[in-house]
Amino acid sequence: MVKRIFIALFVLSTITAQVQAKSLSKTLWPELDINNPDLSKSTVMLQCQKSLMYAPRQLEKWCEKAYDMGEYEALLFIGHHTGDGSRYVNELKRRVLKNENLAIRRLAWLYDGGLFVEEDLKEAARLYELFLTQAEEPYPILLRSIHYDLAKIYTKLEDWPNVIINAQYVIDQKLDDGSDTLAKTLKENAVAAMNN
Repeated sequence: MVKRIFIALFVLSTITAQVQAKSLSKTLWPELDINNPDLSKSTVMLQCQKSLMYAPRQLEKWCEKAYDMGEYEALLFIGHHTGDGSRYVNELKRRVLKNENLAIRRLAWLYDGGLFVEEDLKEAARLYELFLTQAEEPYPILLRSIHYDLAKIYTKLEDWPNVIINAQYVIDQKLDDGSDTLAKTLKENAVAAMNN
């Protein structure tokens, strides 16, 4: 009797889990008509992003549509999916020549991590510095993050004065998220390296 109850509960829980998973899947990946002229650019871009996880076979068509609608960031998702980010890199470079700050920051990030391009810390630092000189960002956390990334890059390049400058910027912001402690360590190591 206990065995039958256990089997019944197991079957019931399995069916319930499958129904919930199907319902959740429809919530996370709604069935939209890609040819619907009323789809907004943000909806299409969201489908592009979500397709990476929920519908990889549909990624390229959604992301190409988002790109056609003016969302060049869709090329990043295509690059992740196909392994070829050259279109994204070329788009960023084209926009950097037009002095688009967002593109400058994103290209710096690619060079910093070696994503779709060969890692080039000097170019990453140059682009981040360019971004900072023309940044009108009202987001201190973003600026802080870039200064922290620069401190790390300059540490790798052994450019100790620039490590100290950028780490000090992070320390001065005092947002108590732990990055100020990491920046203090970078600064202390740079000072020690300069004194050796």
